Amino acid sequence: MDTSGLPESVRRRIAQRSALAPMDKVRALLHGYVADAENFDEIRAELLRTARTNDLFLRQYLEALDVILVEPQPPGTLLRLVEDDANWGIDHDQSDDGAAAFLREVAETLRSIISRI
Repeated sequence: MDTSGLPESVRRRIAQRSALAPMDKVRALLHGYVADAENFDEIRAELLRTARTNDLFLRQYLEALDVILVEPQPPGTLLRLVEDDANWGIDHDQSDDGAAAFLREVAETLRSIISRI
């Protein structure tokens, strides 16, 4: 994305958000799109609304999700992401494996939306 025509304050904010660590990007995604959602349809709709405007950060969120799902995480990390940051209860498998499955579903939702625009 060419940001040269944007105001300095916007360019600075883009640079700050782009420089976040993958875990922080995932937390931002979960806080912004998942924490208050009732279901995946609502998450999908909000992500799609954002993607229609600008998908820069959505692409970064997807890359960050892929990173944290591939790299080993300390025990309990993925579960805390889902239960605390996403404010999402896992009914069937309340473990890091269950949380990873949820996060993979979020990633696939993002991937699907990005591929359509």
